Amino acid sequence: MKKAIIIIATLFMMFAFSIGVQSQSLQDIIVFKPEAEREFVSAMKLFKAGHFDTASVLFFSVIKDYPRSHRITGAYIMGAKAFYELKDYQVSIRLLKNLIDRYPQSTYIDDAHYTLALDYFRTGRYKDAASECIEVVQTSHNEQLVARSEKLVEMLTSSYLALSELQRLQPYAKSDEMKALVIIHTAEKLLLTGDVTTAREMLHKIALLPQKTKYVSEALALLGQMENSGGMKIGVVLPLMLKAENPLTQELGVEFLEGIQLAVNEYNQKVRIKVSLEVRDTERDPSVAARMVADLCTDEKVSAIIGPISSNEVFACAGIANEHGIPLITPTATANGIAAIGPFIFQANPDYDTRGRDAAAFACNTLGARNFAVLAPTDIVGKQMAESFIAEVNSLGGEVIDVQYYMSGSMDLRTELTSIRRKALQKLDIPTIDFSAKMRQSELNKFIRWGVNQHMLDSLIERGLTAPVTLLFGKRGKQIADSLKISTHFERMEYDSLEMPVRSIDALFAPIASSDEIPIVSSQMKYFNIQAQIVGTGDWNDIAALDQNRQYTDGVMFCADSYPALESETFRTFEANYKLANKNKTPGTNAIYGYDVAKIILQIASQGSSRRKDLAGALAKMEGFEGLHSQISLSRNRVNTCLSVLQYKGRQIYYIGKIDLARLGK
Repeated sequence: MKKAIIIIATLFMMFAFSIGVQSQSLQDIIVFKPEAEREFVSAMKLFKAGHFDTASVLFFSVIKDYPRSHRITGAYIMGAKAFYELKDYQVSIRLLKNLIDRYPQSTYIDDAHYTLALDYFRTGRYKDAASECIEVVQTSHNEQLVARSEKLVEMLTSSYLALSELQRLQPYAKSDEMKALVIIHTAEKLLLTGDVTTAREMLHKIALLPQKTKYVSEALALLGQMENSGGMKIGVVLPLMLKAENPLTQELGVEFLEGIQLAVNEYNQKVRIKVSLEVRDTERDPSVAARMVADLCTDEKVSAIIGPISSNEVFACAGIANEHGIPLITPTATANGIAAIGPFIFQANPDYDTRGRDAAAFACNTLGARNFAVLAPTDIVGKQMAESFIAEVNSLGGEVIDVQYYMSGSMDLRTELTSIRRKALQKLDIPTIDFSAKMRQSELNKFIRWGVNQHMLDSLIERGLTAPVTLLFGKRGKQIADSLKISTHFERMEYDSLEMPVRSIDALFAPIASSDEIPIVSSQMKYFNIQAQIVGTGDWNDIAALDQNRQYTDGVMFCADSYPALESETFRTFEANYKLANKNKTPGTNAIYGYDVAKIILQIASQGSSRRKDLAGALAKMEGFEGLHSQISLSRNRVNTCLSVLQYKGRQIYYIGKIDLARLGK
C-alpha cells in the first residue's frame, strides 16, 4: 500500500500540472456522475473506518477519472484530509491549493484553508498556518470551524511565532478581533526585548477599539499591568531569541523563563504586594546582554537580576550590575572569576574551581583516600578543575602521585596511563639498608641512638643482610634514614608487567571533557590494571554511555550540579504546577534551575529584604538552600559550593549524598 501511495503522489504531481493549464470555468460545467458517486461513497466509508491509505487511493481516483463530476471538490478536500492523516503533508497541501485555486466558490473552501493550516503547522510553517486560520476566522460562517481556527491562531501567536513573524502577520489581520489578538502577542514579545515604548503604542491603538471587541479587555489589562506595577521587580536577562526565525532556538531561554515565572506566580498567590518580572532578551550577544542589564539597573524598582546563563554574557554585564549595586545571580554560568567581579555578583552553579575542590574533599573526607592520580584533558576547563583538585588534596594532607594531561578527544592514553602506573608502583619500592658492606662505628651509633635494637643490628651485620628502613625506624623510616645520611637502596618492582595490579592509588580524578570520553578512560584504565576508584565530574552523568561500558565503569563516582529528587512530594508538586501553567509541558533541567534561583530571591524578599543592598547581603550569607535540582550555598565567595555525589552501579545511577565546601566541619 505504501508503494501505491507513492505512485499516486507521483501521478498527482503530473495530473496537477496538466489540469493547472485548463480553463478555470470547469466548475460551471460540473455534471452528476453515478460512477463518481459510488467511488466517493466507498472512499468515505473507508475514511470513517480509519483506512486512510485505501481511502486516499479512491479519492484520488475520483479526481483523476471524473474531473468534472459533482464529487470533484469533495474528493479534493477528503483526499487532502486522508493524506494529512497519513502524515504526507506535502501531497495534502498540493491538493488543497488546487481546490482553492480552481474552485474558489466551493462550499469546502473554509475547510480547505483550515486543513491547509494544519498541514503548515505540521511542517513547521507557523506563519503560513496562522494566516490561513485568520482567513477562516474573518470569512467563514461555520461557527465550529471559526472556533477551531481562532484557537489555533491563539496558540501559534503566543507560543510558536517569533517577533519578526508576528510583525509580518499583521497585514493578514483585517478584522478588529484578529488585529487585537496579533498585536497583543506582538506587544508581549516587544516587552521581552525591552521595547516598552512600541509595545505601549500598539496596545493603546487596540484600546481605542469598541470595548465589546474580543481581546480588547486583554490589551487593557496588559496596559494596566505595565502602568501600575508598583511592587518589587526582578529583572530577567535570557537568550529568548525572539527575533530568530527558527522557534527551536528559543527553547533554552523560554524554559528558564517558565521556571522563573512559576516561582513568581506561586509567591504572588501568598502575598499582598506582588512581584513582577522585567524580562529582556540577550539574543545570545554579550553586547546586547550588557545593554539590557544597564537598562534594568536604571529602574529603581528592580531589586535583583536573574541571568544571563552563559559565562561570556555574564562577564560582559556583571561589572555594570556591580557598579550600580544591584545583585545579579546567574543560574548556570560556570567559569572561574565571575563572582570575583564584585560583591553584588553571584553564581548559583559551582564554578570549575569549586567542582575540583568538591571532588577532592569528597574523596579525602568521605572515601578516606590519601593517594591520588589525576588524568585530565588539556583544555582550560580540565586544567582548572585538575589544579583546584590538587590544591585541595594538598590542603587536606593527601598526596598526588602523578598528574597527566591528554588532548581532548584522544583515543590513545598509553603514554599517560603508563606514567601513572610507573609512579604508582614506585610507591611500592622498598627502601633498604645493606649490612653486607662494612660500616664504621660512627654509622652504627646512629642506629643505636634512634633506638634500633642492638641484638637485631648485630644479627644483620653478622649475616650480611639487607633490611627495610621501616623495620628499623618505623613508618617514617625513609625520612629518618635520609636525615641521618644513611645510604639506602630500592628493591625495584617490575613496572612493565600488566599482570601486577596498581593498588597504591586510592582514587583517580578524571574530569573528562564530555561523555564521549567515558569508554576511552574507563577501558584503558582497566587494561593498564589500575585498580583505583574513579572520581569524576558531571560529564560522567550519562547513563547510556556508562551502561554501554559497564564492564569498565561499574562503581564510578562523580559530582553533578543537578540531580532532582523526582519522586519527592516537593518535586511532584512543582511538576504538576509547571504542567498546568505550560500546556502540560514536562519541565526540563533549565526550568528547574530558573525556578530555584527565583525561589532564593523570593525567600529573602519574603523575610523583608527586598532592597538591592539587603538582598545582596542575604545572598552572600546563604547556606544550604534546598533547591529542586541541588542544594545551594553562596557564603564562600558568592559561588555555590554544593554538588551532588552520584555512583553508577548495577546499571543504575544512585544518589550517594552531597558535598558542600561551605559547610564542611560545621
